Amino acid sequence: MAQQIKLEFISDGFKAILESEGTRQLVADVAAKIQSAANAGVKNSEGFAVETWRGNYGGGRWIGSVTSLDDVAARAQSEDKVLTKAVHA
Repeated sequence: MAQQIKLEFISDGFKAILESEGTRQLVADVAAKIQSAANAGVKNSEGFAVETWRGNYGGGRWIGSVTSLDDVAARAQSEDKVLTKAVHA
């Protein structure tokens, strides 16, 4: 059976990097690239949106997500995996 591992960030420097504006920008940039690639796979749609926020776990690190804005984009993901392919591109 697999063991659970818990990481504890005890370095103030490491925490500062995770919480920094530079890290937020990096997360936002990667999410925007994924969004752009996914949007290229849908027509007649609002496509996908990016959201970046600070999580309340993992030391308050930055989190980014890309989500569908309408049924056309959601269907493109469901049927053609446009968002999944964009993540793996």
